[in-house]
Amino acid sequence: MGRIPFLVCAPYFHNSLSGLPGVRFADGSPRLLNTLLSSNQIDCAPSSSFEYALHADKYRLLPGLCTSGRGEVKSVLLLSQMPWEELNGKSVSLSPDSETSNALFRVLCQFRFKVAPSLVGPAENASALVAIGDYALRESRSGRWLYRYDLAEVWQSWRGTPLPFGLWIVRSEAWETRRTELMEYSKHLRDSLDSFFADPVAALKTWNRHYPLPMPMNEALDFFQTTDYALTSQHEAALKDFYGLCREAGLLFGAPALRFVG
Repeated sequence: MGRIPFLVCAPYFHNSLSGLPGVRFADGSPRLLNTLLSSNQIDCAPSSSFEYALHADKYRLLPGLCTSGRGEVKSVLLLSQMPWEELNGKSVSLSPDSETSNALFRVLCQFRFKVAPSLVGPAENASALVAIGDYALRESRSGRWLYRYDLAEVWQSWRGTPLPFGLWIVRSEAWETRRTELMEYSKHLRDSLDSFFADPVAALKTWNRHYPLPMPMNEALDFFQTTDYALTSQHEAALKDFYGLCREAGLLFGAPALRFVG
């Protein structure tokens, strides 16, 4: 199983940090887990919704689960020295960790803000940067950026639906050979979500012993006021919309249907 060591994924993994019988975990960023999935090195992960669209013929999805937000998601950001509307021709550093966030930024630039920035890799002198995960949480509190845009909030205010950044992706081959184990793990994930939100302080203390919190405990608790882990019909509509816009932007060849296990 792939495991993302970012605060946003704590509800999925806090109950298995000391191990889970029959499961071996591989830690990494969403981009790394994309690579491990596509190269058959892991069976399942809370990976990039854009990765699913790129290789939908190789994958299935665990139903009912995603990583999203109600309005804000707080850890998927554009941090900038100027308003988004003024980024035309300016250098913007894309995230080294997230294909979905980078694709969403490009879609929003083209169709929402009508700007064409110069996209670069990590660069200290960029006018803006796309940041995700714990790095985004820390960087947004650094005081180095004049403008902060939550990409989930910008998308939802524009399109009216909550966009999942992560989906629980299963390799189709793994589903064919390990159905029982994967369905048991899917139940474990739901139980883990329930126990996290029943006592988030205890869960975050456990998480902090393995992965230090990127902010004080009170702010970490507040972070989860807007996170959302349920994949609903609204989220599915957002994905269909997002994939269609990615196709128009030349980022995808098609807009795949969502195929679930079961």
